[in-house]
Formats: sequence, C-alpha cells, structure tokens
Amino acid sequence: MAKTRQGRQGSGGPVQFKHRMEGLTSRVEGHQHAFGNLTDLFIPEDGRHRHNFRGITTTADGHRHTYSGQTGLNIGRGPNHFHRFRIQTNITEGHRHIISGRTTGLIRLGTRVGHRLIIEKVVRQRVK
Repeated sequence: MAKTRQGRQGSGGPVQFKHRMEGLTSRVEGHQHAFGNLTDLFIPEDGRHRHNFRGITTTADGHRHTYSGQTGLNIGRGPNHFHRFRIQTNITEGHRHIISGRTTGLIRLGTRVGHRLIIEKVVRQRVK
C-alpha cells in the first residue's frame, strides 16, 4: 500500500485548507446582519488558489440576505496563508449589505483546517 503525504494542500490527503469567514455586514437602513461560513471549492490558478463561498445572514429587521462569491488569490503559503474577500449580499427589501476583509487565524475542524476572519473595512451601500 502506497503512503500519501497528508496535510499538504492539493495532496488529496484528509487535511484540506478551509477558511472561516464570520463577522457583521455593513449597517444599512439602521440594521446589520451577522454571517458565518467556511470556504467551499478549492480553485487552483497559476500556482496559487482561491475559494468559492456562500451563505445566508442572520435575521435582522425581519429579513435575511443570501450571498456568494469567490475569495481573492491566496496571500502567503502553507497553513498561515489567507485570502481577501468582498461580499455583496443579494438584494432583499430593496437593499443589500457589503463586507470586505480577510480570512486569518488558523483553526482545525476535525481533520480539516480553516481560518478566522478579521474585518478590515465595511462599506455602506444603498440600492435604489
């Protein structure tokens, strides 16, 4: 039986790099929502990679928002790498929320590895 290298990105082993994304949306129309998700699909690109992500915010002011997107390319390598991202939620009740930030802070979920989020900037946007 052949040995496989575990814990390396792209090795096909049981440890995969996932990133945790959590925080608060921008404040629009007097409210904001919390969100939390793990990145999804690993997308290789010219020796680097990015991830898809999607989720649903918490309920605030009687409604929720769905969101989906793709992180930027990895910054750094190995378990300490992170991704910047910018999320625009889908429009609900005539408005949407924006979050921008980066994943960081290594966490282990079972045999999977991910990161926590630091919000760097919140942008307010009203949709007409």
